Amino acid sequence: MDQFTSPQIGLALRRLRKKHNLTQKDLANGICSQAEISKIESGTHSPTVDLLYALSRRLQVPINTFLDHTNYRESLKILDENLLVRFRNSEFQSIYQETQKMINSSPLDRELNLLVRYFYYLSSYRLKKIDYRTCIIGLQQLSEYYSTLHYSPSMILRIKSAIAILHFENKSYKHSRTVYEELMELDFDSDELIVERIRIHYNYSKILMKLNAVEKALLVVEEAIKISLFEKDMSLLGQLYSQKGECQELLNFSFDEISNSYTKAFLLFDLMEIREYRQIILETKFKFIKNALE
Repeated sequence: MDQFTSPQIGLALRRLRKKHNLTQKDLANGICSQAEISKIESGTHSPTVDLLYALSRRLQVPINTFLDHTNYRESLKILDENLLVRFRNSEFQSIYQETQKMINSSPLDRELNLLVRYFYYLSSYRLKKIDYRTCIIGLQQLSEYYSTLHYSPSMILRIKSAIAILHFENKSYKHSRTVYEELMELDFDSDELIVERIRIHYNYSKILMKLNAVEKALLVVEEAIKISLFEKDMSLLGQLYSQKGECQELLNFSFDEISNSYTKAFLLFDLMEIREYRQIILETKFKFIKNALE
């Protein structure tokens, strides 16, 4: 796990230890070595997240007691990024164990509790410990509670997007569409949410195609392409052009129009070295892109 680096942690730990009339040996017992406690208190060593949770549990305080606001939010961001990368790498078992431990081991402040439970529910579902309906109920409760807090809207988007994806994966397309339409109504005025805005358009378009609302799907994907070009964001542009080509095929557009979309998708995948998607276009849409390869 990543480490907390606030220089105030050592001072806070020492103050709390003395408040509880504990020696360094008492505090360390069964958790770590006395030497490690000494190093943390002297500011020469930074505790890991796991260690800080264990110490906060023994001292019966929330973890944010050790941190000032700025360092706490930075540490929260580090934890979020760490869990997100591991989730994308399908490290569900370790995420499940860590988040379960966090939930059970120490009082958590509201924002940290919501973040930890978000990953807990999703990892539980991926490990088949809960079904998708139970996972959705848990995420909906988080979303409702999170909306009462005045933090960045990015977490609301992530929670609702996860709900929509769960519906989609389980072929509950109408419910997924409803959630994406709710997401489309949200305000995306922050630069950090541009990619999320594009991704929501992309996924919403896929749902519409599943429901045979292909003309609507094409309008949505064209809007996403427009946003991507305006914002100079290429992260999903290849996928968007590929999806545009699929819509055009279903709507019987001209060969040249379809070819133009798939060719742009292929060239973008090639440019960005997204080999898997490049190969799919090459194998399944070769007739539309062969002129570009000659």
